Amino acid sequence: MTSGTSVTSGSRRILVGMTTLSTSPAGLAPRARVVRILRTRFGRFLGAFVEMTVSMVVGMGVLGAVWDGVWPGLTLRPDVMALSMAFDMTAGMAAWMWVRRHSTRHILEMSAVMVLPFLVLLVPFHLGILSGDAVITWGHVAMFVLMAAYLWLRPHAAGAHPALARTDSAARRHASRRGLVAALLLVGGAVLAVVGGLLHPHTEAPNSHVAVFAEYAESTDWVWVHDLQFLSAAVVAAGFVVVGGALVRAGAPSVLARLGNTAAAATVALIAVNMAVDGVALKGAVDAWAVAGPDDKAVRFAAAEAIRWLEWGVNSFFTLLLGVTVVIFAVALLRSAHHSTLTRLAGVSGALAGVLLVLNGLVVGTRGFEPSALPKVATLLYVVMALGLPAVDRGARAASDVAVT
Repeated sequence: MTSGTSVTSGSRRILVGMTTLSTSPAGLAPRARVVRILRTRFGRFLGAFVEMTVSMVVGMGVLGAVWDGVWPGLTLRPDVMALSMAFDMTAGMAAWMWVRRHSTRHILEMSAVMVLPFLVLLVPFHLGILSGDAVITWGHVAMFVLMAAYLWLRPHAAGAHPALARTDSAARRHASRRGLVAALLLVGGAVLAVVGGLLHPHTEAPNSHVAVFAEYAESTDWVWVHDLQFLSAAVVAAGFVVVGGALVRAGAPSVLARLGNTAAAATVALIAVNMAVDGVALKGAVDAWAVAGPDDKAVRFAAAEAIRWLEWGVNSFFTLLLGVTVVIFAVALLRSAHHSTLTRLAGVSGALAGVLLVLNGLVVGTRGFEPSALPKVATLLYVVMALGLPAVDRGARAASDVAVT
């Protein structure tokens, strides 16, 4: 809407003033006020405190699952529990600070602030002055207080990658789709694997062979469920092959992409063997055991159990190799040029997922299919890695723009 004034000069009207009225900015006031608050020292402090707290909780959850799966009795002693919790939270916080490009000095200082209260309180604990519960409770209280004091007295912000910042807008406009396609394939494969796991009979404890063999023998959709599980692995392998090309374009060493593709192909081959053992051989063995007469029952059971142990071995090695594959691509993510915060987070998450898969493979090889949180946590971290892959497209475009300039 415009308004203006004019004067008459002879037979002509001459425009002498013009005002343009626009929509009132009142509607934007709340958002602007929030932005201003977040840019204040208190706003930056609050944002950093929330970031650190969330990363600490995530670190404690992820590494807690590792200890429960690999070393179940580790945290029975209060002092060991306190130290392990301090380590888990510090590791999660330090990893997130690295992802956000904080300086090494600040990461080390914050880590010292996190661990110091527990180390101090363990002295009166071993002298018999404090109980284990008091050490854990007051250690957490002191840790959060000292962390808040440090963040307030020594405010520091995450860094930025200058080359990426210069070319980010162009990269968003002209981004390749390889990272997005890879993310869809990796997440789609994970979803298929979860569906296959839910459809797979899982009421009985997997290491209780008599009960679980009887459950398997009653299954009528056993073979196609295992076909679905193999399909999920093939989709995941395809996603890794696709992302390998995007990572090379983003600056990752091509040898890592080739090594990752080779590992992915070998993983699919091992999964095919595992599905043949589990989805065909084991089903035939338990069916034969279920209908065997009294004289043949023991022999049939021994045959089914031998195939089950063979499944342990194949499953252990394919899980190990899958973990190695994920770690290789995670390293390639971290080595790619102009990687953003999201790409760094994807790389760290993928590395953790790969390590957890390797640990789970070792557990399966030694203890069989005992219930464990390791696969679930590894799957969650793997999905986080996959969701960060579209950022590789922008990184690839940024790398090409920098090379041109």
